[in-house]
Amino acid sequence: MSEQKCRHGWQTWMNGCSVTRHEWRQRLRMNIKTRVDFSPLRLGLAMTMMVLPAVAQANPFASPIIRVLSGVQPLPLELPSGTNAHTEIPPVLLPAPDGARLIYLPTGYVYQCQTTGNPLNEEVQLLASQCAVVDLPEDNSAPNVFKPPGPGDIPTGRNQWELNYDAVFSAHITKDTITGKQIIVTVNHGETKNYLASNGYRYQSPFAPRAASLPPDCGYQGYMGAGPRGFRNCWLSYAAFVSVEQNDYSAATHFGQTLNRSVSGPVIWPTNGYYDLSRGNEGMLSVGLRHPSSIIFGGYIYVYYFDTSKGSIGGLSAMGTKLARAQINAHGLPDAFYAWNGADFETPALPAGFDKDNLARFIATPGPRIPALFSREAVGRPDYPLQSTHFSVAYSKKRQAFVGVENFIEYVGGNEMHKVAIRLSTDLVHWGPRNLLPIDGHDLSYATFANANFTSNSEVDFRNIYLLGTSHGRVNFLRISIE
Repeated sequence: MSEQKCRHGWQTWMNGCSVTRHEWRQRLRMNIKTRVDFSPLRLGLAMTMMVLPAVAQANPFASPIIRVLSGVQPLPLELPSGTNAHTEIPPVLLPAPDGARLIYLPTGYVYQCQTTGNPLNEEVQLLASQCAVVDLPEDNSAPNVFKPPGPGDIPTGRNQWELNYDAVFSAHITKDTITGKQIIVTVNHGETKNYLASNGYRYQSPFAPRAASLPPDCGYQGYMGAGPRGFRNCWLSYAAFVSVEQNDYSAATHFGQTLNRSVSGPVIWPTNGYYDLSRGNEGMLSVGLRHPSSIIFGGYIYVYYFDTSKGSIGGLSAMGTKLARAQINAHGLPDAFYAWNGADFETPALPAGFDKDNLARFIATPGPRIPALFSREAVGRPDYPLQSTHFSVAYSKKRQAFVGVENFIEYVGGNEMHKVAIRLSTDLVHWGPRNLLPIDGHDLSYATFANANFTSNSEVDFRNIYLLGTSHGRVNFLRISIE
C-alpha cells in the first residue's frame, strides 16, 4: 500500500497500512459476532450487547459492546403553540450563550427556538416568543409569495434548488478568522417539484416534464386530499438538492433568529444527474440527493447524503449513502466540495463549469461517478438494491473515534422492514459493519445523535449516547452506550 493511501486515514484502522482494504473487509465478514444478554426487560426491550469484529491490533473496536440503556421514549419537548412549528426531522442543536440552547425544528420550513431547558432531563415547553422562522422555501419566502403567471410557466431568477422545501438537516458554529465573527453554517435539504400549494398556487418545476404530460393526479403534487394527510409526492416531478446556508452567530441576529442566507446553491450533484427531458416521462435519472448530515473535523466539513441515482458503478450500486467534504476557509465557510471515490477526496462533487443560477442547463449532466459507501451490503429487491436512506455521524473526543447511526430498509418477502443500526469508524470513510438495534425503525426516522447537554448532534460520550428520531411528527429518543 502506498504512502499516499496511508495519509487518507487507513493507517489507524489497518495497523500501519499493513493490511490491504480487501483483507480488511474479508476479516470484517469473518469475525462478526453478536450476542444478546437476556437481562431483565426494561421498557419492553431486552438489553442487547453486540460485539464488533477484531480486525487488526490497531482497531480500537476489537471487542466493544453496544448496550441499549433505555427503550424508545417520546422526547418531552412541547412545540410552541400559535405557530406552524413541526418536527418532521429531529431537532438540530447548537449551544447558545449563558447555558441556553438553539433548537432548530425542521420541516419544509424551519423554526429556531432558544431555551435554557434540556428535554433529556425535564419537560420543556417552547414558547412562540422564543422562536422565529429562519428558513423558508422560495414559494413563500418574504417579502412576496411567488406565483408564476400561469400553471405552465417555469420560475426563473429564484433559488431553484429550494422552490418548495428548505429544511436545515445539520448546523455548526464556525469562525471568520479575518473578522473574528462567529457564523452558523447549515447543511440543507431542498426540493423543487410540480407543486399544488394549499393556497391553490401551482408551480412548474424546471427539472421535470410539463404537468400536462404526466399521469393523472401526478401533474401537480401537493394537497390532493383533505388536511395535511392528503399530501403526497409525485416522484416523476421531484428533485432534491443539498445546499449550504449561513447566518451570523451574534447578538445582532439574536444568535441566528433571522432568515438564513443561501450562499452556495447545490454543493453536490447526483452521479447520474436528474432528468433527461428529451425522453419525457422515461427520462428520470434520479430524484436527486436527500437527507444530508454533516460533521466538522480537522478543518473540513464532511457531508453524508443519500444519492438516488439508478444503476451501478463497477458492479457496486450507484444508489445509497455517499460522502463529500470541503475545507473550511478563512471566512468560516466551506470551499468547493470533493467526493470520496473509495481512495481519496479528489473527485469534484459538482459538474465542470457548474452555475447555480442556471441549474436547468445541468439537469441531465452526470455528477461524481462514485459508488455508495455501503454498496456491498445490498440485500432485497434487485430494482432497489441498497436500502441505506439516512446516515448521521458523531465524534467521541475521549475515544477519538466516530459513531454512525444508519436508517435502512430490508426487504423480506416483498415487505419493507425499516431498521436502525450503529457503525463505528476512526477516519469517517471506512466504517465497520451494521450492528442492528432492537427497535422498530419507524420509531426513529432520520436518526441522529444528541449529547447529554442537548447542544450538539455531532459530539457524544460513548458511555451515554442519545439517539433522536421522529415518528409521524413526534420526536423520540433512545439511549445507548459503547464500551
